[in-house]
Amino acid sequence: MFRIAGFLQNYAWGIPGGLEAWRSDGGAATDAAQAELWFGAHVNGPSALIDGAGTLREGVDPGDVPLLVKLLAAARPLSIQIHPPTAQAQRQFAAQENDASLPKLLADSMAKTEMLIAVRPFSVLQGLRDPKLAATILRIVGGSAQSAAGHIASGEIKTAIRHLLAIDDSELRFLTPAVPGAAAAAGVDEAGVAALTQVAKDYPGDAGVLVAALLDHQVLEIGQAVYVPAGVVHAYVSGVGVEVMTASDNVLRLGLTPKTIAIDEALEALDTRLNPEPMSGDPRPSTDGGVIRHFAPDGAPFAVETITGGTHSSPTGAYRLVLAVAGTVDIECAGARLVLRQGEAAAVLSEEAEVTASTDGLAAIARAT
Repeated sequence: MFRIAGFLQNYAWGIPGGLEAWRSDGGAATDAAQAELWFGAHVNGPSALIDGAGTLREGVDPGDVPLLVKLLAAARPLSIQIHPPTAQAQRQFAAQENDASLPKLLADSMAKTEMLIAVRPFSVLQGLRDPKLAATILRIVGGSAQSAAGHIASGEIKTAIRHLLAIDDSELRFLTPAVPGAAAAAGVDEAGVAALTQVAKDYPGDAGVLVAALLDHQVLEIGQAVYVPAGVVHAYVSGVGVEVMTASDNVLRLGLTPKTIAIDEALEALDTRLNPEPMSGDPRPSTDGGVIRHFAPDGAPFAVETITGGTHSSPTGAYRLVLAVAGTVDIECAGARLVLRQGEAAAVLSEEAEVTASTDGLAAIARAT
């Protein structure tokens, strides 16, 4: 077992000082926008070893750490994004590695499949709305957005997105503020309108605001989750949560960001046949009075259990990451014991024995499948 600290990522959409309660990296406290704490061995943010020098990436073969777990704190909407499937990621990453003239859009050659579990209520835009509702919103917005509505009604989602992203900036200044009101007039619920209001406020004049109107909305209550396979379009709006994903940092963006927009590549990755999967985890009592939630989407490369005030074990044979989300977590594995403070994690390799976690607060165990 390796006791590790999260690697802090200060992206602009993060909550000012929002992850201080979980930091165990020894860095100075700050009120800067704090977006993510990474627990894993990815080259873009390897976790520091708490009980030794260096990082988890240096302490193990990174291939033995197939998952990346994050604490995520969003004050503003993340980019509208799609993660490429395996074949596209491998092809595109190899091409950019072999040709210096190509943009470095991908960080690795892996598909990025993820799950977000709400620690605080989390507003998310994920998957595509009912096409009739999306088309109605764009017709009410008016102007050049009306042509995209016609494409949606014909089932041409990718053509509609291309059209919206090509609208001139001078027109976008008038169209994007109209999106929340158009959504309300079309019958979108109050929470969905609030999400689009935040998007339009934070990204005035960004064509991504129009694309966001095409996405379905959900508020994850504490303990609820959404599973997002590679190929599903999404944009997390605001909240705090635990993300579990394959060990990839591949993101192709369509808007709501100062980072590179990659329309062709993102639309190639978009798979309109796939949908996000909301999950409750089917909460059940543990033997010692706690509550266990189990998240295991069909075909997913991982499963996750959350433990509230109780004990749970995860068998040997696969990589596991135990994260102390709230309070402390006592870990036992083959007679060895660790105590994790809030914001610390234990990386347990596949050949290590069954690991048992007991907590007086909230813990998450992610297991590769």
